[in-house]
Amino acid sequence: MPRLLFFAAIRETAGARALDVDASTVGEALKIATERYGDRFARVLEICTILHSDNVVKPDAWWDHHVDAADEVAVLPPVSGGEDFHMVDVGDKEETKREATAACRLVCEPATRDRLLTGAVAKGDAVGPAKVAGMLAAKRVPELIPLCHPVRTTFVEVTTAPVGDDAIEVRATVRGLDRTGFEMEALTACAIAALSLYDMAKAEDPRMRVEGLRIVAKSGGKSGSVTFE
Repeated sequence: MPRLLFFAAIRETAGARALDVDASTVGEALKIATERYGDRFARVLEICTILHSDNVVKPDAWWDHHVDAADEVAVLPPVSGGEDFHMVDVGDKEETKREATAACRLVCEPATRDRLLTGAVAKGDAVGPAKVAGMLAAKRVPELIPLCHPVRTTFVEVTTAPVGDDAIEVRATVRGLDRTGFEMEALTACAIAALSLYDMAKAEDPRMRVEGLRIVAKSGGKSGSVTFE
């Protein structure tokens, strides 16, 4: 069956991430979803963007736009600036082993840095939850960034280390086997891990900041191994 994928507000309204529907057109699929989730879903749906096979399907074409049994149709929140966007088709690319590493820094007071790394902040252990948050985030990227492809992640590692007198460096490495790279997964894991650390000590050090989020290395695919440090 075709599958509807829900993002942002429409997901919250439906209370579901996806719905398999017995339908042959986009219109039929959305009608089934509306009957299932009710009037509030229908009102939110009116301002959403529908994406199928890398193309935006406008409301006047819903009932004529065919979907096959294995197709996925994304229901996206409204996008300002028009509808000139699409997901890149990677179907013809070769699956290869790929890896990406991202890094950033949480800049804070020296005492805050020491308390975070030793678990001495008011909330307790900070590093462990930050690592778990980063790992979870790496697996949720397509839900947060709609045009990112779901990828087959096989490994996620998040590390923390003191840098200088007033910073913690956070690094995230993500590996997998797929047709596209893992840069977004590494960047997201790194950012969320750093934000988790921030959350653990924000009441104690409100001037903290996260900076320098970047890819430091990647490998696999056409470009091979590249290091940016």
